[in-house]
Amino acid sequence: MADINEDDGISPAPIEAKSKFKIFQEGEADPLDGDTSNFPEFNFEHVRSWVAIRHAFKYSENQIEQLAAQDVVMLEKANGHRQYGSVEAGTLEAAKRIKQVNPKVKILFYLNAMCHYGDYAANKTWEEDWALRYTDTNELVKWRNRIISYDHRNVDFREWWIKRALDMTEHEEIDGVFIDGICKVGHRKYCPPDHAAAYITTANELRSRLQPGKLLIGNAVRAAQRGDCNLKHLKYLDGSYLEGWQQSKDTIRDTVELISVMGKQGRMVMLTSTPMGMDQKVTAEVEKTRSLEKRYDIVEDYIDFPLGVFLLGVEKWGYFTYHYGPPDANPQRLNVFDPTKFKKVTDKLGMPMGDYAIEDDYILSREFEHLKIRVDIEKQHAVFTPKEERDEL
Repeated sequence: MADINEDDGISPAPIEAKSKFKIFQEGEADPLDGDTSNFPEFNFEHVRSWVAIRHAFKYSENQIEQLAAQDVVMLEKANGHRQYGSVEAGTLEAAKRIKQVNPKVKILFYLNAMCHYGDYAANKTWEEDWALRYTDTNELVKWRNRIISYDHRNVDFREWWIKRALDMTEHEEIDGVFIDGICKVGHRKYCPPDHAAAYITTANELRSRLQPGKLLIGNAVRAAQRGDCNLKHLKYLDGSYLEGWQQSKDTIRDTVELISVMGKQGRMVMLTSTPMGMDQKVTAEVEKTRSLEKRYDIVEDYIDFPLGVFLLGVEKWGYFTYHYGPPDANPQRLNVFDPTKFKKVTDKLGMPMGDYAIEDDYILSREFEHLKIRVDIEKQHAVFTPKEERDEL
């Protein structure tokens, strides 16, 4: 068995992405024509970052500076509604402030595919008849026993849902829409058999009516999802958020391949990650400290493995985030959300020298101009070797 802590200077031949995963079948055209002109500016100087965030009140100036340092900001549900009266107003105000600092940041408005959340101005025109019900009992479907569900088979609801998105993307400060909850649209416990297809009809209509130059990103692709891991949704989406990838060595291995396939086929990848390998003692230490700076220092020690997994597969249009706690910027919560505070995110990276290589079972490696990474998926361990340091050995 290979030891990833030992670098013999020999680089295994990279594998081809022989993917069991495909967005398009042989000969199938890309409905989006591979258009990346509205994507964020991209280079491999360092790891590119994104953030999902919410704040019920008003972001501080320092927080706005932090958000403006990212490539993509997804303004989550519950943004600014207590300060400005609605999520739409709070989202737009935050977007304007971020754009004033850095006009190049791509800002996404949050829209859930299935969950009917409160505090949106659009809810004033919501009709109860649009809610999804169980076919046998006619009772309301509720996520987590409390959140009403949408029914995409209803054409009046469909128009209301689409208009919510288009009303926000009319604003120049809003660069696109983030559709959450896509994995729920065909849930076998809650949804009727024809519901997933109905959602696809809704999504395709939104795509066709979306203003030119606007992005459509979703929480869709997931290694643990049956079949094609939901890659089919990338026929109308510009990219996908990736979560839930840490479940097993196989979902982690598949996630590396999904990141690679998505990037090579012109789709944005937005991987989310949290500290991995923290034991109860370290977690208790984080929770005990009332210094946000100290929290950043502690969780930095656990970034290597998730970042290594991301770098194994990353291509152009790949973005990484790393956080501790919910995506809530309320300063009293002391949540870690800014990936640019971590040295390995801002260190020199450089162009990839090829695809990842398989060294031994679940040990993978990859080289960039300024960095070599080796990742042991089974042990959840990664080694970063800067090229300058390696050359001195």
